Amino acid sequence: MMSTDENKEATESHSVPIGTSCLSIDLAFVKSRLGVFEAVVIILSLICWICSAAGANIACDFAYGSNYAFYEFVVGSAFLTYLINYLIFAIKFDEKWCMKFVPWLVWHFVMAAIFTFLYLIASIVMVSQTCGQAGYAAAAITGFITTVVFGFGTYFLLLMLREDHAPSDNKFLNMLGVPRRSHTSTQSPEYDSESFPDTKY
Repeated sequence: MMSTDENKEATESHSVPIGTSCLSIDLAFVKSRLGVFEAVVIILSLICWICSAAGANIACDFAYGSNYAFYEFVVGSAFLTYLINYLIFAIKFDEKWCMKFVPWLVWHFVMAAIFTFLYLIASIVMVSQTCGQAGYAAAAITGFITTVVFGFGTYFLLLMLREDHAPSDNKFLNMLGVPRRSHTSTQSPEYDSESFPDTKY
């Protein structure tokens, strides 16, 4: 069994301090499957954003502005959401700010599923009206690639949720494959009049 000092050294070996601040980067999260997935999503969302901005055209924006606005809303939302998520776990804000009560695994799965759907819709909307702009065409292609990445991420998060989540009575979690909590049937003992002394009551 590891001593307290050995346990502390093992924990610190997975962290790299950021300069002279009290913050440190959690290398275990950065190298994990979830960390790599979120980093890839952040980079792809940024590329989608750049491609969409590069294809900007006044005439196209006047005709199909709502299409491009929806695409940029989805891309920007995914970028900011996953950047904040990444920072929370890479710098261990979830532990420092006592945020362990948040069901993070469920949060990651739900967010990935939502953005898979939104990216698919946004990419279809973008590819339907590229307006002859190479930037919009590149944005649509990158959007479909990001949709596939989100799809795989959602699948692996579902597997993680099924394996790592504690048994629960939550119907939503049970529907996703999380095992149901087993209830031990406790029966009240039978009444035995001889075990109690006679009283006036």
